[in-house]
Amino acid sequence: MVKVDYQNYSEYIHSAEQCKCGKVYPLSIAEGYQHGEVYVNSLGNCKTALFWHYSGFASVLGEYDESFLEAVYDIILDKDKINPHRFILFTDDEQTKSFFSNRESIDVERRYFYEYNKAINEAVDLPQNCELMPVDAELLAKIKGRITPYFSWDNADEFLSKGKGYCIVTDGEVAAWAFSAAVSSTEIDIGIETQEKYQHRGFAAIVSKAMIKYVLEQGKIPVWACHYKNIASAKLADKLGFDKVAECFVIKRKED
Repeated sequence: MVKVDYQNYSEYIHSAEQCKCGKVYPLSIAEGYQHGEVYVNSLGNCKTALFWHYSGFASVLGEYDESFLEAVYDIILDKDKINPHRFILFTDDEQTKSFFSNRESIDVERRYFYEYNKAINEAVDLPQNCELMPVDAELLAKIKGRITPYFSWDNADEFLSKGKGYCIVTDGEVAAWAFSAAVSSTEIDIGIETQEKYQHRGFAAIVSKAMIKYVLEQGKIPVWACHYKNIASAKLADKLGFDKVAECFVIKRKED
């Protein structure tokens, strides 16, 4: 397996477009919106490619065999502890799923994918003492949580120049936020989180609607994804007007 020079990533746009599960992630790499890595069997061969996004989400696309999957398996295990990011493979291919299901230290789960196909969402009423604000450098520094822009963007300047986010500020705190977790020429994947003490107040819906409006105004499709056990996220997607369009297997290393 050979790593492709980032200057040649655009040669793999067509391959990324074939992805059926979260294609915004491989496209964001191939189109140069976000950081990530592309690996192939040999340079100049665009038929097989592994896309590994900064967030850790990965896709194997094209014509590949077991030897290529063996190399992917080595990356997942990372026995030498050399990989800087996690590795979570998305696939809808049964044979790929079967290959990894029989491997040591591997978990196979599922993930749901949604698209928004409605009109621009309605206005929202903010609770008292709350303000909906676009994420700037000052607010970005205040966002603390598990799903934040730093989850999928290499640095603050990159996010602020190529991404977008909205947050609710109350009592001087950033209570909830929604942001562009992945960006391509046609789609933007929305990531959200609410601080635990501010949950169950409708904040997630408010910031998500702000992001949906922004994405539609860019002429792109808002997309959403969640782990199959994340019932709260699935319910919110439905409430916001997203339609489930796909699901895939999630292949990752078992947690210690």
